[in-house]
Amino acid sequence: MLDKIIKNTTDFFILKILKLDPAKEKYTKPDERKKIAYLESWVSIVGNFFLSIIKILLGMILNSISLIADGIHTASDVLTSVAVLLGFKFSAVPPDEKHPYGHGRIEFLASLLIALLLTVVGFEFGKSSYERFIANEKVAGSYLVAFFMLVSAIFKEWMSRFSIELGNRISAQALIADAWHHRTDAIASVLVAVAIISSKYGYYKVDAVFGFLVSALIIYTGTTMAYESCSKLIGEIAQEEMIKEIQETAYLFPHVVDVHKVFIHDYGAYKEISMHVVLNHELTFFEAHELSEKIERQIEEKIHCNVTVHVEPSYVKNDTNRENLD
Repeated sequence: MLDKIIKNTTDFFILKILKLDPAKEKYTKPDERKKIAYLESWVSIVGNFFLSIIKILLGMILNSISLIADGIHTASDVLTSVAVLLGFKFSAVPPDEKHPYGHGRIEFLASLLIALLLTVVGFEFGKSSYERFIANEKVAGSYLVAFFMLVSAIFKEWMSRFSIELGNRISAQALIADAWHHRTDAIASVLVAVAIISSKYGYYKVDAVFGFLVSALIIYTGTTMAYESCSKLIGEIAQEEMIKEIQETAYLFPHVVDVHKVFIHDYGAYKEISMHVVLNHELTFFEAHELSEKIERQIEEKIHCNVTVHVEPSYVKNDTNRENLD
């Protein structure tokens, strides 16, 4: 039920704001990916800006370290979304002499920057929470503020799922990383709500303990994102779904016996793909070359990429290897 609501909401934004076809499962064109990334970023920036101001002000009024930490966590969401926005803006810069494959990996650098910011913020608030725990400072409790934090958590979970939905549609790790940032903030808001209620009954150290837990969530999110971003920059093995899609596209052509050694170099929105295609030996050299170019063009229409097909001959006339995809 909730997933359907998220999908319908996402389709509405894509259709009414971006003027794109919401029925598409994947958006691979650079301009489409940029528009969707901008949509996610601006929804995140506006929503988190107002939430962070309210949380920080309420935290100062109640003298709650966990609430202030959560407010700063939400404010950092604004910075991370700005980083995502700038990442997609610069990654759309066309190739040049020094960067023949474009600037798409700036997306991964943006994610890494987000991760480093989160980790630093997490450690700083962990330190502050520990100091507050030792001092046992008085914290004012409020049912109204606790209710607001629960509503905030629901809204942040919606933002998380919205970002994941958009991230999956354009295969953007930066948007999915931003989504997990929203989710940790939602969890943190629930913890803060419990801390505020506990403070109303005189259990002030609960606020410091939950402030420390919020810090741990921030650090965990940051280190996880950093690992994933570095892994992308180093170069990961391609997803099985994309490899299967490439193979299935090649198998649509007659005389294709086998497809193997599919290598994908990920540059964000742009991909460099090389593959070996085994063709029936009865084809002439020119026929095989022409067929390989048709396969390249067909794949390039589906994926924003450059494809290089290496042709190999085969004496197998039956396309038995196609069954391996089933």
